Amino acid sequence: MAACFLRGVLLVTLTAWTLADDGQLTFMSELSSKPAQTLSKYSWYGNVRLQRFHIPEETAIARWLFSVTKVNNFHCGQKNVTIQIRWGAPPVVNPISSVFPNATMWSPCLSLTLPVASQSTTTTFNLSDPSPGDWYVTAHLPVDDGRIEQKGLPSCSYFFQPQLSIRRAVDTPILQQGTFLQQTATPDSPTRLKLYVPEFASSLSISVADCSSGEGTDGGNCSLVLRLGSSSLQQSPVTVNCSGTGCSAVLSNPPWDSWLRVVVESSQDNRTVTFSIFSNYTVGCKPKSVGLNADDDIRKLRGNDSYSNSTSPGNGSLSADMVSFINESTSLYALLLVPACVWNIPVLYEEVDVLSLRYTPVNGPNVSVTNTHPTMLAYPLHTQATGGTLNLQLTLNTTNVNLGNSSSVVACLSQGAPVLYLNHSQPCRTDFFGGYGFLLNASVPKAVVRLPFPQSATWYLTMQLMCNSSDCGNTSAVHVVPEFFVSACVEDCGTYGECRLLRSYSYLYSACVCKAGWNGWGCTDDSTAQSYLRQLTATLLLTLSNLFFLPVIVVAIKRSYFTEASIYIFTMFFSTVTNPALRTFSTSCITAYIRFEAEFLSGECLQASFAVLAIQ
Repeated sequence: MAACFLRGVLLVTLTAWTLADDGQLTFMSELSSKPAQTLSKYSWYGNVRLQRFHIPEETAIARWLFSVTKVNNFHCGQKNVTIQIRWGAPPVVNPISSVFPNATMWSPCLSLTLPVASQSTTTTFNLSDPSPGDWYVTAHLPVDDGRIEQKGLPSCSYFFQPQLSIRRAVDTPILQQGTFLQQTATPDSPTRLKLYVPEFASSLSISVADCSSGEGTDGGNCSLVLRLGSSSLQQSPVTVNCSGTGCSAVLSNPPWDSWLRVVVESSQDNRTVTFSIFSNYTVGCKPKSVGLNADDDIRKLRGNDSYSNSTSPGNGSLSADMVSFINESTSLYALLLVPACVWNIPVLYEEVDVLSLRYTPVNGPNVSVTNTHPTMLAYPLHTQATGGTLNLQLTLNTTNVNLGNSSSVVACLSQGAPVLYLNHSQPCRTDFFGGYGFLLNASVPKAVVRLPFPQSATWYLTMQLMCNSSDCGNTSAVHVVPEFFVSACVEDCGTYGECRLLRSYSYLYSACVCKAGWNGWGCTDDSTAQSYLRQLTATLLLTLSNLFFLPVIVVAIKRSYFTEASIYIFTMFFSTVTNPALRTFSTSCITAYIRFEAEFLSGECLQASFAVLAIQ
């Protein structure tokens, strides 16, 4: 079997050289393959086969090859293999259409269905200008029908193997800020450029001018298509169809600290267009520099440790050092209020456990929010944290502030770039990604959102106080407590679920396995759940049935079969304490699964005793 499937990762580099004076790019080919894995019927996320691929920067084309091989030659009919693809994090799979927990947001990913009727079936998926980073592929068989199959009967096994081929440019020209660049685009060879967007960029514009074809001026028709950004399946590049002698595209919320892809192609066949392209970005909202004194950061870390220790269970008071630090932070806030258009709050990143991260503001749990400018917090989310659940809870502190009915706090959680212009009418989204908006007021002082399998990026939380009138009166600032953390599962899978840690090679992720007929991502869907009375009745019947061992034990002792009687007692005891654990009634589990071997061992001894009695 090992010879039938390619195992490991195969990397082949092929270079397609072009002449140095023709202006074309040099593309390289990279191939990668993952080992074949056995597919399973879906009953929970643990039945899903997960594979991770990495696509580098400046990849022009990505092509996946999905192969499904049926090992046995039995006639099993046609099986539909479901394949999901997602960028940045594993796909959220929900083939049974179960209900998600409250305040849990998710977006469907690309799903492909591959019918498998023959011995081997393949399909391909092509994607132009894919987003760089990690891409995740999952596959599974249809939903498990729950039927018990006898071991040893003929059955079909299916193996799934994904492979990836990419074309990557190695010499992409860089579009510099404020500099015109002369380029040529043909239908077969579009112009590919890249530009760097710095942090705190508030706007970005790309302009195309001086269009002309090979036959001279094209009568005022530019015949070009301008595309900005990459494709992540959920979001597409910003596209502008040029007309006249030029065009431009403006991004009001460009992605921060990243390379932006720019593609210009000719929209008409057999026409080469020469043009000039120009980029300009504005950094109009940058916070005040904190300087190079590292002692301030050390003092903040010590203050955060004091805060963590003082807020532990049994101690609800802040330490004196922390109170002093908060007072100093308040004075710092007064200094930053005038010159800065955004107040950037530093955040402490802590790794608590596996798939357990915590982000806390170093200035204390209360974050000041004003009506003059937004308050921003940045949360970097690395690849290792994408296998968990992102949790954000915002709580409006109304202890010392009387917030009127006409005032509210508008908040926005976005990835890649923050939304710095907040109001009730503007949507919470950037140019390439959608966000999650919140509204806090006196009647609704708390808001919660949970994101299973969040994408790897820097997440930004912006908040601002909004008033219906131009003046907020005496309430010029309020305090909001943001709780941002990553947990393994949604609310630890609730009462009728168990959080399991899963692994795909070196990548860790988690999922809930539900009991007692409960379903859903957090085991909160009770559409097929068993009632409490039914669970209790089934558990009692299964447990009390072991009392039928008592007559056999009495007879064995009366006839002096003490060895057999001890085996019966041994079997009855371990069957009594382990059978409830086999039931889905989780609260009746008396002993751990690790002791199940005792019952199996007693069964073997019981069979041996029967054999001895038969010989006698």
